[in-house]
Order: sequence, then structure tokens, then C-alpha cells
Amino acid sequence: MNFQICSGNQGETGVTKQKDIISFSRQAAENSICYLLLYPKDNSQTLRIPMEAKGNCDTMYTIGIQGLDWKNYDYNFEVNGEEVTDIYARKITGREIWADDSRRPGEQAAEIFVPLREKRKTRQVRGLPESKQTAAKIKSSFYFSEFKWKDMGYQGIKKEDMVIYKLHVRGFSMGMQGESSQHGTLEAVERKLGYFKNLGITTLLFMPVYEFEEILLLDKSKEQLRPKDLINCWGYTAGHYFAPKASYLGKGCNPDNLKRLIQKMHQMQMECILEFYFPPKTNPYLIIDVLRYWHKEYHVDGFRVLGKPEVAELLAHDTRLSGCKLLFEGFREELAGDSQRFGPKLFSYNDGFLYGARRILNRQGGSIYEFACQMRRQQEYQGFINFVAENNGFTLWDTFSYEHKHNEQNREDNQDGIDWNFSGNCGQEGISRNRQVNELRKRQVKNALAVVFLAQGVPMLWMGDECANSQRGNNNAYCQDNETGWKEWKRSAAVSRLTDYVGQLARIRREFPALRSPRPFKLQDYQNKGYPDLSYHSDGAWKMDFSMNRAFIGMFYAGAYTGAKESLYAAYNFQSVSQKFALPGGMEWELLLDTSQEPAVPKKPEKLKDIRELTVEGQSVCLLCGKAYSGGKVKKRIKKTSAFQNTASQKEASGKKETLGRELGKGAGEGGGLAEGTPKDTVTGEEAPKNNKGAQK
Repeated sequence: MNFQICSGNQGETGVTKQKDIISFSRQAAENSICYLLLYPKDNSQTLRIPMEAKGNCDTMYTIGIQGLDWKNYDYNFEVNGEEVTDIYARKITGREIWADDSRRPGEQAAEIFVPLREKRKTRQVRGLPESKQTAAKIKSSFYFSEFKWKDMGYQGIKKEDMVIYKLHVRGFSMGMQGESSQHGTLEAVERKLGYFKNLGITTLLFMPVYEFEEILLLDKSKEQLRPKDLINCWGYTAGHYFAPKASYLGKGCNPDNLKRLIQKMHQMQMECILEFYFPPKTNPYLIIDVLRYWHKEYHVDGFRVLGKPEVAELLAHDTRLSGCKLLFEGFREELAGDSQRFGPKLFSYNDGFLYGARRILNRQGGSIYEFACQMRRQQEYQGFINFVAENNGFTLWDTFSYEHKHNEQNREDNQDGIDWNFSGNCGQEGISRNRQVNELRKRQVKNALAVVFLAQGVPMLWMGDECANSQRGNNNAYCQDNETGWKEWKRSAAVSRLTDYVGQLARIRREFPALRSPRPFKLQDYQNKGYPDLSYHSDGAWKMDFSMNRAFIGMFYAGAYTGAKESLYAAYNFQSVSQKFALPGGMEWELLLDTSQEPAVPKKPEKLKDIRELTVEGQSVCLLCGKAYSGGKVKKRIKKTSAFQNTASQKEASGKKETLGRELGKGAGEGGGLAEGTPKDTVTGEEAPKNNKGAQK
């Protein structure tokens, strides 16, 4: 041996390197018997070196080695007779091949903890070819990177500018054309960064890319329902949290490949957010160590933490994560208020928007009031992630193609997956050759995408929704490592139009600040601009009826409140019949979007001359851009033409409780609201004000 044993570093868990000394540290129970196991890569004899607990910490076992040629070794620990991997390992060896049969439970132990007495160099593996009869061993590996970062000019993405695309590395890239050796790897994702930019994406949200075991452990209670050849594609399970997944890394299984991807993203003004699942009993300080490591070592911009929601407060106040965006299903309301101290880093990621949108889109008990609340949901120091489809449920296309889940392929007797999907099939379950059915599905998909991109908050797309990807009704494709769970890359004219449409929606969102206000709208004219910042309309301007049978609404965004010359009017008609919307007066209007048309976004905005009302086709969304009449006395013309102030509208308004003056009350400085007597805002919990004089200006 060309190395010497010395004292280790008790200050950090795992492996650290200082000059030519490598320290190994592991926590174990008091009076444990611990060894360091060094495996030469030439398969020569394993070295077994005792570790000691020194100083005041009798549960931290350490050892130092000076002069170790670490590039030629892997390692593990032995604790009280059991061989275990290092939970702080920066790299894992033995999982370079995705779903390698030699790791299957029952054939070869796949757990992190493997009894030492059962360890053998070889064993007869039942049912596998001779070439795979060598026992698989999962080993910890060394990773001391010399990667030179070149992203120092990257400043991050503001909350209001974010557009998220959620993806699974393997599912996104396995169906791609081109170099097959890159399929299922981060290299394939890097090749598609230009594709994301064309879609208007600023943020990639990756499903787990830490090292997890994709081979499912056998469950005897479901042995007939879950055959051993199914795998856990998604990775929402415990794993080696400090190590990138080897089978995703591509050439050489080098973690630097992930750094190159993130660096390239930063150079293209895109950000990277990673998902981590931690079981409920996970030590919260391990979670902090994990996120700190990935933020510092890999320049990760944010994290979505699952399984351990109570760590939100610890992570939010961690100064080493001050530049990180943190996504949680929910957190204490007080914590959201505290976020003013450390900036808008907390984001609410849940299915509240999804269900509100799907119910109204598919007319399944949806409330136009709930829809309006979801569309304006925003806070200055907190973000909201808005989506109508993600991995946990139907794809966007399947949301309008299937009323019922079809998870038979998962072999759990269709008992897995979400039962309440609020989906529809447009008249025929599943794949259809009926032209009318398919046209309606296309329109509904465009409607849903418009709802996501026109809402306040952060829009998010699920992998493949920009090209009508289908999972054939499977709403829980966690184990489908095949065409069901992979994004389809086949191109057609219809798919190209839909993909282009997504990019156009992202462009519209960028161009008009009213669609991405960093602060919540108050539903009042609190700065005397002549219009409320946001107001609701219907077949009469400046009035809205939120009764349960209503399925249409107009939303007017006053440009003056966002520093823009143009105002916007979004008209949503979820009925099956056409609907007329009265427009605020004093405006010259242009059509930016009409989902009943093809293309939905005209090449140039279509000027609409001298209109006072807009007819929107059934199950369609329209967006208008309005400019105050040019020249002359604008205020006088507004007074003459305003649909709210003309005589007919006043007579109609005086006899109906749904006028805006009664819908939007006084005291809207409390945050705005709706009609007096209505319940609290289902999203923000705000009380409804009693009057709103500013809305009547």
C-alpha cells in the first residue's frame, strides 16, 4: 500500500479531501464497530480498515488516508457486520445501466443495506443469461470535481417572468430521433435547449435526478398484480441524495455532464429546479445538507421538496439557500408573510388551479367565481405554480379524450392513480377518427393552454403537452418505461401548429405586463387612472353575475396600472353556445387570440373597428388589446362611450344586484374581493369588500 492512515475530519459527514488527505466520516450508534471498505478497481483484494469515534462525538466514526490514489478505488462502510453505502456519496457505481436485470430483487439484493455475511463474489442467478450471472454490487465512489464554471453573469429569472416545463429525463428523450446512445440521458436534454427557448420556457423542473433504484422491490401482497419486470421510472423514493443518477449522466457517467447542462442553461438565461422526495422520517438536517450541496456544487436554482412539508420553514430561513426558489405543496400562512424578509423564494405547487380550471372547462360542477379567483391569484412575496396537467394524472390531451382512467397496463387491476380527474372525452372515449370530436379536443387543449398562460402566477407545462402527447388514458405512468410513458416526438402539421401556439402564448405573456403582474390586483381604481386595475364583465360591461349556472366571464386589465399603453380584455366562454361580451368604452380594440380560429393567434393583430361588444364562440377564449382613442379629448370620449355610464346601461344596472358597484365594494385596499355576501375568496381567503367607488370611474 502506498498510503498512510491518519486522523480523519469529524467536521463533515461523508468524504472530504484536503490536499493529499482524504477523510471518511460516518454516523453510527454509540459503541458500533465500523470499518472502511476500499475496493480496488482492478478487482484485487478488498481493504478493510477500522474506523474510530474520537473526541467528544462518540457517534461519528472517522478515518483519514494520506496518499490514496482515489481514482482507482470505490468504497463502502461496514457497520456492525452490515455493508452499507455512504449516504453522503457524491457518486454511485453499479447503476450505470438503467434497470439492469442483475439488480432485480429476489435475484440479487437491491437495498442500500446488504448483510455482509450474504455477500458473495458470484452466485447462480435464476432465469438470467450467463453473461449477467455476476452479482451486482452498489458501491460508493469518489467525486472531486475540477469543473470550471462559466455562468458568472447569470442573474436568475424573476418570479413574474417564469415559464416552467416539467420533465422526466428518460421519458422526455427516449422517443427522440438521432444518436441513440444519448437517449435517456441529460445529453439528450441539452440538445433540446433550443426547443425549450422556442417554446418560451425559462425554467426546467426535473423529476428526480438523484441516484435512486428504479427496480421495484417485490410486494408479496401484490405479487399477482405487480410482476417483477415493472420498474419505478419516476424515482419518488429514497435514494443516494448527493449523487446524480449514473444512468442519466451519459458518456463516462461523469457528474460534470450535469454541470455542463446547467451551465449551458444559465448561459441561455434558463434556470434549473430539481425535485427531491424525502420519506416522512428523514432527518431534516440531512435535507438541508442535500439542498445546500446541490445549490453550491451544481448551481441549482431551486428545489421542489416532497414528502416532508414541515421542513419548509427551516429551508426558507436558511441563509445558504437565500438565492434558491423553494416549491412546496403548502406552507404556513405566516411563513408566506415572513417571506418579505428573504424575497419571493417560496412557491405554492398544488392542484388547486388544475381542478378549478378542469371543472369549468369540462363543465363538471365548475364555478366561474372559483375560476376568477384562480386567474388572479398572486402575491408579491410568494409564487403560485399554475398547471392543468402534470405527471400525477392525465396528460393535457387525455384530459379531453378520456372520462375514466385506463391504468390496466400498470397491472394493479386499474386500482392505482387518481379517481377524480374532472376530465371529459368530447363524445367518444379514447382514440377517435371522428373529425368533430378531434376538432373539439384540439380547441379544448388550446383553451386550457390559454387559461394557463393568461393567469397570474407561474405557468407550467407538463412534458409533451405542447404536442398533444397521450398516455392512452393512463393517469399514473410511473412504471411505464415504454411509449406510454415516453414523450412522442413524431411530427405532424397539427402537432406543429399546437407547438407554435404554445410559443405564441408565451410571447403574448412576455409582451403584456398585465398578464404577469408581480403584485396582486386589488379590483379597484386606487390610483385614479380612470379604470380599476382589474375588473370583471359579462354581457353587460362593468357587471358580473357569479351564480353557479354562469360559465363565461370577461376580464379587463387596465394597462395604466402596469405601466403599459395597452389594456387587455380576456373573454372566456365555457358554454357550448356563443356568447356576447360588452366591452369597456373609450378603446380601439385589436384581436390577439381566438381559440375558435386556426391559427388561434393571427400573424398580425386584427383590428376591430368601432365595436362595443364581442361575440365569442362556444368553448372558446379570446384576448383583445385595447388602446385609448388617439387624439382629441380622450376623457370626454370615454365618458360618452363607456358602456357603464351610458343611459341604457345605467337603467339596466340600477335594477340588478350584479352591477360592478355592488360586486366590488368599498375598502378594497384590504386586497379586493367580489360581491357583498359572497363567501371568502377560495384561493386567498380575502374578505369581500362592500363597495368600490374607483371601479365606477
